[in-house]
Amino acid sequence: MYNYIIIGLLIFFIIIIYIYLIIKDNESSKKFYLYEKAIEDLNKKIFDLEKNKQQKDMEIDKEYFQNYIDEKLKEDIQNITVFVLNSKKEMENELSSAKNDILKQVEYISEKIKNFASMQQTYQTNDKKIISLYNDGFGVNEIARKLRIGIGEVELVLKLAGIK
Repeated sequence: MYNYIIIGLLIFFIIIIYIYLIIKDNESSKKFYLYEKAIEDLNKKIFDLEKNKQQKDMEIDKEYFQNYIDEKLKEDIQNITVFVLNSKKEMENELSSAKNDILKQVEYISEKIKNFASMQQTYQTNDKKIISLYNDGFGVNEIARKLRIGIGEVELVLKLAGIK
């Protein structure tokens, strides 16, 4: 009978140890589940932080590149402005030079016109003298000698006047 009691106590202890182990296993499983969930939450937070960091890096890169582009644009605009101003000055100088050349040419042409007008008056005066001398009875050779012009010119004037 002691054997049965010892066996019964032994079975009872084994059952209690088994129940204790099941309870401890459940607690361990719950702890592992909580750890797994915490690790999963931490991984998710790490992922979110890395994603936010990438976005911030991209924003910083955008800002950097935007500032870089703005600076380059300002520099290019400044260079173009300097080029345009220099070109404008060169064009003004060229226009001034061309204006001076044109004014000189106008003066030259004016002088030529004045000379032509005086020559025309001389020719008209010569024409009148030739006709007058011819009407006074002078010959073509005498008129040419007196006025110091060619015989052909005297004959031409007389033909144009319809006298000869």
